[in-house]
Amino acid sequence: MLSEPFLQAEPIMITLEERGYESFLVGGAVRDFFANRPIGDIDIATNATPEEVQRIFPRTVPVGIDHGTILVLHNGFSFEITTYRTEGEYDDYRHPSDVSFVKDIKLDLSRRDFTINAIAMDRHGNVLDPFDGKIDLENQIIKTVGSPNERFSEDPLRMLRGVRFVSQLGFQMDSDTEQAIKQLHRLLQRISVERITDEISKLFTHHYINSALNIVSVTNMDRSLPIFDEQEHLFEKLKTIKFHESLNHAGIMFAIFHLLDPNISVQKWIKTYKVSNRIRRKALHLINNYNDYQEKGLTKPVIYSIGKDHLYDFYQLIGLLDLVNLKFNVLLDSYEHLPIKSRDDLVINGQDFINWFPNEKKGKWIGDYLDQIEKLIITEELRNNRDEIESRVREWKARERG
Repeated sequence: MLSEPFLQAEPIMITLEERGYESFLVGGAVRDFFANRPIGDIDIATNATPEEVQRIFPRTVPVGIDHGTILVLHNGFSFEITTYRTEGEYDDYRHPSDVSFVKDIKLDLSRRDFTINAIAMDRHGNVLDPFDGKIDLENQIIKTVGSPNERFSEDPLRMLRGVRFVSQLGFQMDSDTEQAIKQLHRLLQRISVERITDEISKLFTHHYINSALNIVSVTNMDRSLPIFDEQEHLFEKLKTIKFHESLNHAGIMFAIFHLLDPNISVQKWIKTYKVSNRIRRKALHLINNYNDYQEKGLTKPVIYSIGKDHLYDFYQLIGLLDLVNLKFNVLLDSYEHLPIKSRDDLVINGQDFINWFPNEKKGKWIGDYLDQIEKLIITEELRNNRDEIESRVREWKARERG
C-alpha cells in the first residue's frame, strides 16, 4: 500500500483504473522514495491517451500534450500524467522527431535517461524495474538505460544531468557511462546555453559538488562548457575549492566564477550564460560587496551594504574563496547590532531638509546629505536622532555658506 505523500495521488490512480486504464508512479519521486530522500513532484504514467485523461478529469491543463503530458488538478494538488510513449530520432539533440503512444509501460521506461529514474510502482506498492534501477540505487551508481552512447547522442544534456545527480545523490558514475561522456562531451556545444545554465546551477545547489566537479574533470567535460573551454586554468582553480555544503543561490556560483579570475568580466559570464535577472542581481551584489570587503574588511558599512537577505550567501562566498574562519552567528550578530538596517530606518527623510531650508532649491544636495548622514550613523559617528541630525546638517550648510 502507498504511504505519504503518494497517498495524494491514489485517488487519481484509482479513477484511471476504474476506467480500465493502468497507472504507475514514475520518475524522481519513486527514485527518491527508494533512496530514502525527500519526495518532490509526483508523476504518473498511464496507457490512457492525453485526450482520454482530459475526458476523465474535470480540471486539467495541457502542459505538454504533444508529448503526452496532462497536468491534473485534484484536491489542491497537481500531478503530471503522461501517456506511455516511445520516441523517434532526436534531430535537434533535444526533442524527438516523433512521439508514439504505446500500451506497454516497459517500452516507456526504456526511453528514460538513467536506470534509477526508470523504476515504476503501482498504487499497491508493487515495483516494475526492468533495468535494475533499485540495484543501482542500492549500489549508489549512476548508469544509463541501455547504451550510454545512444542516450547521450539523443540528448547530450543528459551527460550534465548525470553529473548533477552525482552532486545531488553522492553516487558514483558507472564506468561505461563515464567513458561515454569522455567520448561525447563535445556534443554539449550543440545544446542551448540556457539548458546548460539550468543544469550547472542545479549542480551547485546540491551537497556533493566536489564529487560532481571531479567527474567533470576526469571526463574533460569542462572543455565543452562556455568560457571554461577557452580558459583551462579556471576549472583547475574551481576544483581547488572545498564545497562543504550546497550553495543557497546560483548567483553565488556566478560570483565565484568571476572571482576565480577577475580579468574575465562578470558581464561576460552573465551574457554568455544568459542568466536570469534574479541571478544577475545576486551575483553583482555579492561581487561588489566582496571587493569592498577585500579592501576594507568586514566593517560596519560593508555588513550594512550586504544586507540581511544576502548575508548567508556572502558568508558562503568568503568561506569558500578566502577560507575565513568565521561563524555565521558572529556575522549575523554584527548585522543585528547595526544602528540602522536600511535607509528606511532613518528618523528623517528628504522632506525634513525641505522643511529645515525652505529657501533652498530642491536638488541633488538632499540625496548627498542623506548619504552622508546614513554613513555617519552606520559608523556610529552620529546618532539616529532628529535633533542631532538637524544640528549636524545646519553645521554643514553654515560651512558651505561661510
